[in-house]
Amino acid sequence: MTASPLISVILPTYNRAHTLMRAVTSVLNQDYREIELIVVDDASTDGTTELLESIADPRLRVIRHDHNKGVAGATNTGIQAARGEIIAFQDSDDEWLDGKLSHQMARLAAAPSDCVCVYCIKIVYGRDAEFRRGKRRVACVPGPEETLVEGNLREVLWRRNLVSPQTAICTRAAAMRLGGFDEKLRTDQDWDFFSQLAEVGPFAFVDAPLVSTYLQTDSISTDSRKSQYSQFIVTNKMKRRGVPRTVLAEHWARLGYTMGRLGHPRRGDILLRAALSARPLVARTWARLLVNALRRLF
Repeated sequence: MTASPLISVILPTYNRAHTLMRAVTSVLNQDYREIELIVVDDASTDGTTELLESIADPRLRVIRHDHNKGVAGATNTGIQAARGEIIAFQDSDDEWLDGKLSHQMARLAAAPSDCVCVYCIKIVYGRDAEFRRGKRRVACVPGPEETLVEGNLREVLWRRNLVSPQTAICTRAAAMRLGGFDEKLRTDQDWDFFSQLAEVGPFAFVDAPLVSTYLQTDSISTDSRKSQYSQFIVTNKMKRRGVPRTVLAEHWARLGYTMGRLGHPRRGDILLRAALSARPLVARTWARLLVNALRRLF
């Protein structure tokens, strides 16, 4: 790897002209200058084209889709077009803080040679119902409760996602090895991608908040039905990759209970029973199965 390798920053966007300039500016203002910013306009209809045309920076490249492919498809377009050894990801409604890339590149230089990803902390504004009720002002991901944040993160990322695209840089070779992001998924593409990336090599961590994330009313992650469907697909993919059933049981139990809550208790029962076959002594799973049975009665 060269002393200051080119970083290809991939920024997919769809109808986010009202937040896009903040995201773009936060990338172009980084003190690490060896970058190309590839904005993939996923068939926006809200003035995004005109906004991007107003930016006079030779490091900006714009690719426009004729039809909407979704965030995974748009991100993959950017990965395919990338020229850099390193790939970074940005969201069209988020903001990188000063020094984000330089801190990550310094950490990558100090990491083992097989390191495939460096990520950092993000501060999330408007994360959940507790935030909206005023009980929490911000959320921090990963939070201080996480004890294992770098090295071999396979089992951690099988269980839950600590890494968001906008917090990460990875080698282009590793991203291409995975074939990019799964375009069948409408949510949880990041969990799917980074859980697989952790199976390729170790991660490194910058223990600093370098990204601000702002959830919008139309953010993909707020759609619970799409999220449950995508998590079901991700879990099945893990099963095919040989992830232990004791790990999968945690996801089956949660998904089974949520399916019942969303009006599909019989489908939920199938997953809950699969969870119990792998971990029969978990009282919470038995309780969830009972709740689902009561849902069928009422």
